[in-house]
Amino acid sequence: MKRYRLSVCKGSTCKAGGADDVYATARTELGAQGLVPRCELYRGGCYGFCHMGPNVVVREDTGRRRDPLSPEDYQLMGWDGEVYYSEMTPEKMRRVVSEHIAKDAPVVELFGQPDTPAPDDG
Repeated sequence: MKRYRLSVCKGSTCKAGGADDVYATARTELGAQGLVPRCELYRGGCYGFCHMGPNVVVREDTGRRRDPLSPEDYQLMGWDGEVYYSEMTPEKMRRVVSEHIAKDAPVVELFGQPDTPAPDDG
C-alpha cells in the first residue's frame, strides 16, 4: 500500500479561488475514509501556476529523507509518483482522495497542465 504527501497551495490567488475549502475537504475526507495514516496533508507554498489554481500536488512518500531546504513545497520536482492537479474544488478533492489516495489510482482527467500559459494581462 502506497503512502502519500498531499499539498494544497496557500498562495493568495489559490486562497481567493477556494483553496481553504479544498484543504478542509481533503482533511475531512482523509479522516472519514481512515486514510490519515497513509497520507500527510499540508499547505504548500505558491507553485507559480496561480492562473490555474487552486493547485494541489500529490507525491508518493518513498521514504526519501525530507530535506528542509528542498523547494518541493513550492515547486514541481518531476519526481516519479508526483501528480499536479489544477483548478481544484471540494468536489474534485473528494474524488482525488477516494481514487488517488484510497485506491492508488491518479485521476488523469483532473491533471493540471503546468505548461499552460497564463492569460495575457495586457
